[in-house]
Amino acid sequence: MLPFLIALVLTVVMFVAVREKKTVHGNARLANDRDLADSGFFPDEKELKNLKHPSLLIGKMPENKGRFKSRYLLYSGQQFLMLYAPTRSGKGVGIVIPNGIWYTESMVFLDIKLENFLETAGYRKNVLKQEVYLFSPDGYAREIGGETVLTTHRYNPLYYIRRDAVYRFGDLEKIAVILFPMTGGENDTWVESSKNVFISLVLWLLDTELEGKFKVNMNSVMKLSIPADGSSLAKWMLNEIRSRGNEVLTERWKEYHALPEEEKQGKTPSTYPLSDDTIRLFRQFAAKDPEQQESIMLDFNRTMSMFANPVVAAATEDNDFDMRDVRRKKMTIYYGISPGALKQYQRLTNLFFSQLLNENVRTLPEHDATLKYQCTLMLDEFTSMGRLDVVQVSLAFTAGYNLRFVFILQNREQLFDEKHGYGKMGGNTILKNCAVEIFYPPKKVDESVKDVSETIGYYDFVRTQISRTTGKNSSTTRNKIIEKRAVMLPQEITDLRDQKFKFKGKKTSFSLPQIVMSEFCRPFIAHKIVSFDQKNESFFVNARKYSRKNIIDTPVLNIPQDEVVRQLMLQREREEAWKAAQPAFDKDDFDDEKEYFPDGDSGD
Repeated sequence: MLPFLIALVLTVVMFVAVREKKTVHGNARLANDRDLADSGFFPDEKELKNLKHPSLLIGKMPENKGRFKSRYLLYSGQQFLMLYAPTRSGKGVGIVIPNGIWYTESMVFLDIKLENFLETAGYRKNVLKQEVYLFSPDGYAREIGGETVLTTHRYNPLYYIRRDAVYRFGDLEKIAVILFPMTGGENDTWVESSKNVFISLVLWLLDTELEGKFKVNMNSVMKLSIPADGSSLAKWMLNEIRSRGNEVLTERWKEYHALPEEEKQGKTPSTYPLSDDTIRLFRQFAAKDPEQQESIMLDFNRTMSMFANPVVAAATEDNDFDMRDVRRKKMTIYYGISPGALKQYQRLTNLFFSQLLNENVRTLPEHDATLKYQCTLMLDEFTSMGRLDVVQVSLAFTAGYNLRFVFILQNREQLFDEKHGYGKMGGNTILKNCAVEIFYPPKKVDESVKDVSETIGYYDFVRTQISRTTGKNSSTTRNKIIEKRAVMLPQEITDLRDQKFKFKGKKTSFSLPQIVMSEFCRPFIAHKIVSFDQKNESFFVNARKYSRKNIIDTPVLNIPQDEVVRQLMLQREREEAWKAAQPAFDKDDFDDEKEYFPDGDSGD
């Protein structure tokens, strides 16, 4: 009985001690080895074999510290990643390129400057045995037979409109609201009307598709908007209603559909009728006065003029890949675009990724055995394409469809920006679905640094205050003062940049530390993967070299050579104007990369 009572008393004392161990300001700290062991970031071989889908590589532990020194951080499962990386801080070297080589299932890249295509596509195609595609609305310039040609795999947004009458209008409207977005401003009336013109012209193309006179693509929409006979668009629309919407033609088609299948051969009427939606929208536009029609077409052309560009017209003429297959087979798509073209093609970029998501959140893998692969979307400069409404709407359930996001931004402010980002509510929705956030420290303290310091948390900093009195009854008094102290002050976070990668014994401008914040353990400091480090990362170095030596072939666009020369000149002028408009960077943003990086590799 006595031993039992002693044990009971000790248990109660320990319980009380635990309960009474309270803090004033918090008990935050960085993760220790025990925390990291339970985090899931360092699976053993058995756990790796049991993974259903490949992990993302999100960093590496320092080589001289702790139980997990020099181990890669593996982020398994279906949850999403948010990376905050300032300009030229190593996001390409540390996250994008390593995963482009490591990740063995499907990937889609927003590839600004086409660096990821050049560094990983050859490896993904020839070693990982994937289907690899590059869509570049401006065309990717290559030298063939002494001539510069523009090449790209083609993407036709209108290809994905289901022809079934039940879905047709809804699919088309999803495209239209992206190309003609409402802003809540005074011009929304014209935007709505120009959107309806777009819908009506695409409906006409769909109605008459089997006649074979026009392909259903964006360039055909532009051609229809300017009638070949020189008449007004309204007049052309009314003529089409008269010729394709009359009772005689309707009756002819009714008689045709009433025939038995075996008797229909060779009796299909040569002229196809217009749908009710087409007629309604044609009449709606034609009923407006000429001045209103002119204003509507001005807004229409502001959006659609990019498809009149010969390169974009050729690049969107047809489809060389099917984005609905990214979960059916291992494939990689690079959306390649130059920084200066981001604004010009923002809506096309938005449309591409919106369609990619819409087309892949219709069927769950458990309802279709062919959907057996995961697809990771690597979205560099995520907010550059404008607000992806489908992301906000579907993010909470997208993971269940085996779509995984890696969002890359310069800072949190970009995400929460009301005009160019997702606003406070939308930004929080996205962050709630990112189980891991990685922060590359910037050069200076800003709001993002303060947010990270706040997120890591505070602890009770205890200092002793000593008071002495002199005289006959002198005494010394010691008081413990509890103060609030951040685990990492903002300045301490930016100071992490002083830890640089060394190449040939010299410090480079490439800073190593990154802060990892996750649902799985307390925050901790890891290192970026230095995928150009021949000594410690030869796997990545060799894969990158292989890709550069084995750049995949991309189809040549059917464009006259004089037009190619003209387009290349316009592209160069645009890029120079973009560079001139950029703010000045600190000196180490323009260090000579050859001094630090093998074979001229850059830090980002």
